[in-house]
Amino acid sequence: MKYTVIILLSVLILSSCGNGDEITQKEEWAAKPVSEWPELVFTNDIEFKDTTYTGIANAFLVDTGNDTIGVTCKHIFLVLKHEELPTIDLGENFIRWKAYPKGKEDKYMIFREMINKNSDEMVDAFNTLKSRDWLLFEVDDIPEEFTPLKIRTKPLQENEIIYCLGWPFKQKEGAPSLVKMQIFRNAGPYYYINTLTENVDPAGRSGSPVIDANGFLVGIVSGAEGRLGVICNVNYLDEFIKVKRQK
Repeated sequence: MKYTVIILLSVLILSSCGNGDEITQKEEWAAKPVSEWPELVFTNDIEFKDTTYTGIANAFLVDTGNDTIGVTCKHIFLVLKHEELPTIDLGENFIRWKAYPKGKEDKYMIFREMINKNSDEMVDAFNTLKSRDWLLFEVDDIPEEFTPLKIRTKPLQENEIIYCLGWPFKQKEGAPSLVKMQIFRNAGPYYYINTLTENVDPAGRSGSPVIDANGFLVGIVSGAEGRLGVICNVNYLDEFIKVKRQK
């Protein structure tokens, strides 16, 4: 009987270790003071033939397990009004997408081909985009100090504490701020959250990565509805990566 219990415990431990949904370790950088964290978040300059949108929304890198991709919010298309882009496609007038830490324009990377470009997907409005608010890019020539985030696929629990890392639009330089939040409700493809940090300027924080206490990616800042924030979860991102791996 004793040996049976030991074997069962061993099986359970091995099963747990093999389950990608289980987060048992903290990212090395997440154990350090925030001031010592690597470059995790960036802002976007998007250049078209006649217009350049500077310093809009936030962006970050994701470690897919096979490569690194660039990520920002899909509802950024709602800001590109002058380009009259009806679908998730940057169009013929697009020139360059540059991502860099605010105030450090000389240290940048280029988001190249949009991985989830879809000329059949209408830009539509926030109420539909928030369910799939991920814009994914191929990216190369990544500076060494730019660090990608790893995905946690285990769902967040009600009242769990999470953190948003990013800049508001008005902040032009300096370190991004870490905003403490709490899960209010799981709405399927996204979460409603309460912001616990006081005096937070929400404008322009869209596209910021949302991490758990261990430093793993759990969502992306999508917007707000009334007094509650909206965080798109990683389901769309995770499924897209799985499909990409199979090709």
